[in-house]
Amino acid sequence: MATDVFTLKLANQELADAVANMQRAIDQMQLQHTLLAQALLNALLGRWDAARFGDDSVEALLVAMNPALQGKVHAVPFDDGQ
Repeated sequence: MATDVFTLKLANQELADAVANMQRAIDQMQLQHTLLAQALLNALLGRWDAARFGDDSVEALLVAMNPALQGKVHAVPFDDGQ
């Protein structure tokens, strides 16, 4: 009987761990979706480079989505009318 209780507790813990992992993945995907949507809006508005628009630029949002891009994304700043 004690073995059955232990087995059930172990199975429940494994299920709880799996659900927690899925929730973390969903949370991460929701954040990435939000950043991507904001990056697309900034692209439509011409907010490309972080030097000019700071955190509200496509460049900054791409780096936020993937920190490995830090120093590798170089948006070309456009002057007004170009």
